[in-house]
Amino acid sequence: MENRKGNRTFIALALSFMIFNIFISLSSNSYFIGKILKNNYFMTVELQNDGVKEKVQEFEKFLLENENVKGIKFLSKEEAFRNLQKELEIVIPKSENPLPNSIIIYFKDEKNLHAIQELLDVNPMVREIYIDNQFLQSTQRKVSAVNISLFLCILLSVGMCYQITTILRGVVIRDYMLYAIKNPQNKKNFFVARNKNLIPFLGSAVVGGLIFFNIYIILRERYQQILSTLILQSFKQIVVLEIVATLVVIIFAWKSTARLKRNEV
Repeated sequence: MENRKGNRTFIALALSFMIFNIFISLSSNSYFIGKILKNNYFMTVELQNDGVKEKVQEFEKFLLENENVKGIKFLSKEEAFRNLQKELEIVIPKSENPLPNSIIIYFKDEKNLHAIQELLDVNPMVREIYIDNQFLQSTQRKVSAVNISLFLCILLSVGMCYQITTILRGVVIRDYMLYAIKNPQNKKNFFVARNKNLIPFLGSAVVGGLIFFNIYIILRERYQQILSTLILQSFKQIVVLEIVATLVVIIFAWKSTARLKRNEV
């Protein structure tokens, strides 16, 4: 009977660690996807045709010095022309290229948009500013959804940490009571009951982690095949975080058992 209870406890802890790792991976991927989405904030600035190379370089330096600008990319009129031909799937003579040189400006947040626009409106290098408001709003909604997912997954991770700690404490209390009934005079009953569960506890964490990693690798490949635009973190990107998070839970739960008082048993 005791072995069965021990097996059930081991399985419950292993599954709890597996689910904990799932929530940690979802939290990490939510943050990761949020960062990728925020990198998509951009506007396109067409430059005056008379802008010489030196002036363009000075303009780029001027933009990069601004705190609201995250990065820039120069797009020559030849490259823009090639992109246009690919998009339209037609061939146009180069002599008929109507496109000017342009700069793509990346910024951190939608809040930075107005400040950058004011900066560009008075600059003589700027011919036209193009902003895809619909795209920006769509990205902002996605970022908000990802942030909600991040918050919920962190909350659920904390909940699983509480569950793991509660299971471990319950097992230590159960074993202590059994030892206390068999040998009430032994003052080391609690010490023995606690240390008896250390190896199974660590083993359940390892098993739960290994199950999670195998599931994550398989599911990530499947999702990448089905949704090619969905970018998820690789095994190498999450493994360190998962190990650190699991160690934190192990240390917290184990220290929690040391604080058990005899009147709680």
